[in-house]
Amino acid sequence: MSETFLSRRKIASRGGFSPNTLKNYAERGIGPEFVKVGGSCRYSVTAFDAWLAHHKVGAAQ
Repeated sequence: MSETFLSRRKIASRGGFSPNTLKNYAERGIGPEFVKVGGSCRYSVTAFDAWLAHHKVGAAQ
C-alpha cells in the first residue's frame, strides 16, 4: 500500500489550521514531519493524523 502525501495547504485544511501555522510549527520543529519535494513541503496523511491525535487535549490517550 502506498502512502498518501498532501501539500501544506491541503493538510492544514484537514486539521483546521492555516498553512502559515504549519509553516511556523515546521520552523520551530514542533509540527508534524514532512518531506521536501522540489522546494515544496509534503505531509504524510498517516503521520499527520498520528501527530494530531497525539496533541489532543482532554481525550483519553
